[in-house]
Amino acid sequence: MVYFLGILISLAAGYLVIRLLTDNRLHLILHLLLALVLGLGIDGTVTFYTHILLNQFNHWIPIGLVLIIIAFLLFYKKEDPALAVHPIVNLKKSKTLNKLSTNKINFTQTYGLGLVTLAILAIPLAISGHYYPLGGWDAWSCWSLKAKFIFLGQDNWKDVLTPNLWRSNTQYPLLWPLINVWFFDLAGRFDQTVPMLNSIVFALLTAGILIFGILELTGNLWGAIVAAVIVTALPFGVTLYTSQYSDALLGLFLLSAFMSLLLGEKYNLPQLKILSLIFLALMSFTKNEGLIASGIAALAVFWHERANKKELKTLILTYVIALIPTIIFTLFIAPKNEAFINGLLSTDKPSNWSRLSVILVYPWFEFISSKWNGFWFLVLGGILLSGRKLWRSTLRLIAISLILYLTVILAYYQVNTFFEIGWWLSTTLSRILFALIPTITLWISLGIMAV
Repeated sequence: MVYFLGILISLAAGYLVIRLLTDNRLHLILHLLLALVLGLGIDGTVTFYTHILLNQFNHWIPIGLVLIIIAFLLFYKKEDPALAVHPIVNLKKSKTLNKLSTNKINFTQTYGLGLVTLAILAIPLAISGHYYPLGGWDAWSCWSLKAKFIFLGQDNWKDVLTPNLWRSNTQYPLLWPLINVWFFDLAGRFDQTVPMLNSIVFALLTAGILIFGILELTGNLWGAIVAAVIVTALPFGVTLYTSQYSDALLGLFLLSAFMSLLLGEKYNLPQLKILSLIFLALMSFTKNEGLIASGIAALAVFWHERANKKELKTLILTYVIALIPTIIFTLFIAPKNEAFINGLLSTDKPSNWSRLSVILVYPWFEFISSKWNGFWFLVLGGILLSGRKLWRSTLRLIAISLILYLTVILAYYQVNTFFEIGWWLSTTLSRILFALIPTITLWISLGIMAV
C-alpha cells in the first residue's frame, strides 16, 4: 500500500508540472501517463540532491521536498475550467505529419479498449516478475546494489564506487537506483519488490504512451494498440523489462521526449517542447548510453528549433538546468571507468580491422536472431512501406537521432578494447536495441499511418 501511495505522490507532482506547461490541453489519460514518468524523474532528482549532493540521509527529506513541490504548484497555478479541454482526439491537421486520420471515435470504446489492452499486457509482466524477483545479473550486481548502498549504507554509500567493484559499472549515473531509494524512504525500509514493481510500471507506461500518444496523433485506435502490443508483449522484451535494468527507463524517457515534441507541434504548444527537453535531460542520468542519446537528441531538437531564437534559448536553458545532476555526478562524483582501454593508443589491445569487421557484421545476426520474433523484419517492412514519410519534419529528427546514436555506440565498441568484442556485443547490443524499440515503433507507426 505504501508503494502505491508513492505512485500517487509522484503522479501528482508530474501532473501539476505538466498542467502548468500545457493548461490541460492534453487528453487526461495521456497527461497522467506523462505525469507519472516525470514524477518518477522528480523523485530521483530530489533524492540525488538530498542524499548524494548534500549528504542528508533523513528519509523524510526527499519525501517532504516532493510534497512541497506539489503544494507550491497547487497554489501557483489554479486550474481554469475554460482551459480544461482534454480533447479526445484533436483532428486538426498536424504540423508533423502530412495528413492524419479524421475518424470520429467513441470515447468509451476507444479509451476503454486502450485501458483493457494495458491490463492484458500487465499479465505476462506480472508473471515474469513473480518468477524473476531479483531481476537480471546487472540488476543485483549494479542497479539494485547501488540502491542498497545508498539507502542502507548512508554516509558510507560511496564504497560502492571503489575500483574493486568496477564490474558493477561504478561510473554509471544513479537515477534508476535513486528512484527506488525514494520509495524506500517513503516506506522507511528496504523492499526488494520496489525495483520489480517499478520495472513493470515502466513497461506499462511505455505501452500506454504508445497507445494513447499514437491515438492522439493519428486517431488510429487499432494501429496504436498493435504498436504497443508489439513492443510490450515481445517475449524477449518482457524478460528485459522485468530484469530491472536501466535500459527500460532510458527507453521510456526517450519515447516520452519525442512524444512530447510531436504533441507540442500538433497543438502548437511550445511548452511541451520544454517537457521534451526535461525528459531528455532525465534520460542522461540513467546510464552512460543515456547521456550519449540525450546529447544527440537535444542537439537535434535545438537544430530543429533554430529559427525560433527566443524559444530556442528557453529550451537550451531548460535542458542545462535539468542536466545539472548528470553534470555534477559525471564530473565530480563518478570514478574512473576501470573497464576502458583506448584502442586507438594502446599497443597491447589496439583497435584493428578484425575488431571492426566483427562490429559491422554482428548487428545483422542480432537482427535475425529468433529472440526478437521477427521484430526487425517488421521494422524493415514498415520502413519500406512508409518511404519518404519517415523523413519529414519531426519524424526526420527522430530518425537522425537514432542513426547518430547507434553510430556513436558502434564507434565506442571499436575504440574501447577492454572487452573481447564478440562477448561484449552478445551481452550488451540487444539491450541497447531494446531501449530504442519504443521510439522506433513510434517513428514507423506515424510514417505508416500518415495518409
